[in-house]
Amino acid sequence: MSGNLDAIVQLHHTLADLYAARERLHGIPDWMRELHDEHESAQAAITELEEAIAKARAERSAAEGQVEEARELLKRYQKQINEVSTQREYGALLHEIDTVKQQINEGEELALAAMERADAVVSELEATRESSRDLSTRYEQELEKWEAEKPTVAKEVAVLEQRADELRAELPRGVVRQFDRIAERLDGPPLAAIRRVERPGGRGPTEWHCGQCNYRVRPQVVVQISNSGTIVQCESCKRILYVENEG
Repeated sequence: MSGNLDAIVQLHHTLADLYAARERLHGIPDWMRELHDEHESAQAAITELEEAIAKARAERSAAEGQVEEARELLKRYQKQINEVSTQREYGALLHEIDTVKQQINEGEELALAAMERADAVVSELEATRESSRDLSTRYEQELEKWEAEKPTVAKEVAVLEQRADELRAELPRGVVRQFDRIAERLDGPPLAAIRRVERPGGRGPTEWHCGQCNYRVRPQVVVQISNSGTIVQCESCKRILYVENEG
């Protein structure tokens, strides 16, 4: 390869390295991924229990509020007993009193059930926090270690960004636009290495295929790219083809 194609290939690999470096900088390194996932799972369980407690306590508070309202209504009904003048009114009032008393009983049962449920979840939450305390300590230690390594990765990102800018500046604007258009259209690598395919048992001529879409590349195209560094796109996926240097 020579000329523009060589610079395009360098830009392609530099951008791939830059993407990987940015992923490391803003993500979780592989060496602490398992611990991170375990810690996230434990924190999610704690959050779920905290929400269950809040919900149970809210239900208890709502039930107790309804009970209080029903008791106030019961007091008013009881005061009205001496004011009724007919048996029918008296019977209707007793029915209302019985209904309110039933509401009070049901509300007290709901409040008690919510309180017991909250207490049970509180116990479970305390046990979960206790069991995950060592995990949290180890996670914080590993996170501190990762934070100490981040400046090195950030420096790597800066170097790669500068190198990518330099390579873009070396290339004609039309070639850079072509490179970017392909990358945008495919939402992925705009280049594809040509892959050599040997026939089983060495029978038949050697074939070359696009390393991304596996479309067959004509031998004369491979020669043209290898010898002249000509920019050629795959006939199928339209990526720019290149021949990887061996060794």
